[in-house]
Amino acid sequence: MASRMLGRLAAVAAALALGAGAPGHGVAQTQQMTDHEGELYAAAKKEGAIVWYVSQTTTEFADLACRQFDARYPGVHCSAVRASGQVVMQRLMQEVKAGAVQADVMSSNDDTQMVILDRGGQLAEYTPENAKYMLASLIKAGNAGKWSITSVAPLGMMANKGLVPAGEAPRDWKDLLDPRWKGQIAIGHPGFSGSVGVWVVTMKKLYGWDYFEQLAKNQVQVGRSIGDGVSLVESGERKIAVVPMTLAEGSRQQGRPTSPIYPASGLILPPGVTAVMAKAPHPSAGRLFLEFLLSKDYSETLRKTARWPLRTDVPAPEGMPGLDGMRLISTPTQDVMDQLKEVQQQFRDAFGT
Repeated sequence: MASRMLGRLAAVAAALALGAGAPGHGVAQTQQMTDHEGELYAAAKKEGAIVWYVSQTTTEFADLACRQFDARYPGVHCSAVRASGQVVMQRLMQEVKAGAVQADVMSSNDDTQMVILDRGGQLAEYTPENAKYMLASLIKAGNAGKWSITSVAPLGMMANKGLVPAGEAPRDWKDLLDPRWKGQIAIGHPGFSGSVGVWVVTMKKLYGWDYFEQLAKNQVQVGRSIGDGVSLVESGERKIAVVPMTLAEGSRQQGRPTSPIYPASGLILPPGVTAVMAKAPHPSAGRLFLEFLLSKDYSETLRKTARWPLRTDVPAPEGMPGLDGMRLISTPTQDVMDQLKEVQQQFRDAFGT
């Protein structure tokens, strides 16, 4: 991400570190542990580490989350392994096949991956204590006892406002088909990004595959990650990109020359989910980390970095709509599973990549 994003994340990290007290003094003074959290922490300290496989956020934010976890739980070191959704899944499945799973926790924007892992007996049974504080809609969107919603990053668009006057910006998904945007759009690839896979399946359901045949005529730039378009729009290399609205809002709040675009027909909602692995090398640390992702402290970090918090006791970021005020479009997990391989091949044929 841009240097200004790194600066913002560094500032948040510094504030979090100060909140945790002086080194060696243990847990942050602002939040006491519950009995359950304390028991998990005691067991996790014996394990000493937690390995987090993650595709649902940027590398910089994953590292920030790990630093916050380390500050709150001294003696349990967090390591984030961040890559695109398909790359993370392929790596994990190779480890499963070899009988040498390295991940304690996995976070993905594609819950079909969780279904596959669960059917193979690879997910641990665990219901986080902090789940009771989550927004009701997010609790319902998870799978109680197996995986939890830990990220809300609905897909919309962003524009370079220096190149696209407000009155000329796309207002809905079909506006991307306008020939005026030929050579000016950036999107991700469903073969590498789980959230792009959900987006493609959903758009096909809404508009038919002809939508992508027409979109391909506009010579869009296809990256691997859904977030690649952010830097392209910020630099002016492309005028429009399909991106998570968390990144679009973050770019705006950093003072970049960009504007978030909320499509009139609705945002596409990939489910950002997390589960503990059944054969986790550090099972207690993995459960502790999932509790951390649903904690008030972490939701406050989400809010401070232009991301939607997960809990009822943390408000939406300033200047951003609340989740209950947005039109969100979800596609059933089974529909994505049934169609993903087909649309990946259709996408490659249409875009030549």
